[in-house]
Amino acid sequence: MKCLHLVVLFQVCQYVLAAVDDGLIRDAEAYWIIDPTDQTCLTELGTFGACDDDALFMYLHRAQSWWSRLLGMGTTRRSLTMVLEPIQKRSCLVTRKSYGRTILGGGDCAKVKEAQQWEMLHSNTRRYTNKQNDDAVASVALTTNGKRDCVVRDSSLWSRTARLARALAGEQNAHKEKVPRGALANTVSVHSCDKRGHTPLELTASNVAQSGFLFQAADGANCYDGIRFRACSDEDRTLRWGIAVKFNKRGRPETALYKFYNASACLVESGRDGVTLGSCASNQAKLWGVTRGRLCRNGDCVNSGKCLARSAYDSQGKLHNCNMNIFEHLTLTLDSDGSDALAQALKEAAAREEQAKLEAAEDARRSEFRSRTTTGTSSSPYATSQY
Repeated sequence: MKCLHLVVLFQVCQYVLAAVDDGLIRDAEAYWIIDPTDQTCLTELGTFGACDDDALFMYLHRAQSWWSRLLGMGTTRRSLTMVLEPIQKRSCLVTRKSYGRTILGGGDCAKVKEAQQWEMLHSNTRRYTNKQNDDAVASVALTTNGKRDCVVRDSSLWSRTARLARALAGEQNAHKEKVPRGALANTVSVHSCDKRGHTPLELTASNVAQSGFLFQAADGANCYDGIRFRACSDEDRTLRWGIAVKFNKRGRPETALYKFYNASACLVESGRDGVTLGSCASNQAKLWGVTRGRLCRNGDCVNSGKCLARSAYDSQGKLHNCNMNIFEHLTLTLDSDGSDALAQALKEAAAREEQAKLEAAEDARRSEFRSRTTTGTSSSPYATSQY
């Protein structure tokens, strides 16, 4: 019975997603790119740090130009897009030059060479194709430039231990190497895969695509449902959100927030300071982002854009200019794997089955009572006898 409900729930989700045709990518998983040596994550700054909301990336396919498709030119392109980054011009992981080195950071997704050449390879050089989102973990090499250049953590190249190992291995001039400017314990740089190798990284799924997430207020007790703030509950599926992305004509991502169990309903800016649920095809449903705990639209969430705040009167969501420092601090709660939603569905099904059993038992009891009553009446000494 549990498997049956799981299949039904999966089919319903597939049907809802198939019914929506607005160009938004809804099934992309968000990943943490982790260095297993110290369990830190690659961040939007191009350094390794805390594994939080700011360290989530989506590995997205990029469409080629019609001219390239017509001539059969070019190769498949992919970007590492930062989840809910409010500033479009720095919403992808890009390569850039700094003091003669190639480093990483947030940049423009429209740049083909810097932002659209990422490939995640296994040690056998096959592309990472795991489509399972339930805590998928893969050891990968992060490559670019046609898989010729690899991402390497600077500490694995320039630490005393690493330099000594190269010298003992007989590498020429290894003892004369100087630590490049800007190379720190948590920084990364891009080198030729053949010359410097790569840093093995773990790709860990957040399950955002599989089960959604909650927008939890700072008090920890209330969550935003698209209209107002109300009590958080893992069993309340209407509180769950999903992330949808669409690349515009310039090649920059536009992010929408949709209700996870109603994919056609998105968070939409309405009027002067209102926010509601509406069509995902609306222009007012795009350009959402989160930074420093601020959910905002059409800005950087600090100096520009409108930030979400909570009304003191009825706890409804309101939009205010972010530069006024009026906002409700929100956290993306990702620790739930969605089993709560399935558990609720199973609980409801079990309750219906139990109710059906009780009704059947009651009917059987009544039938037995009527049968006994009839039998008892016919055998009574006071029953009418025939003479």
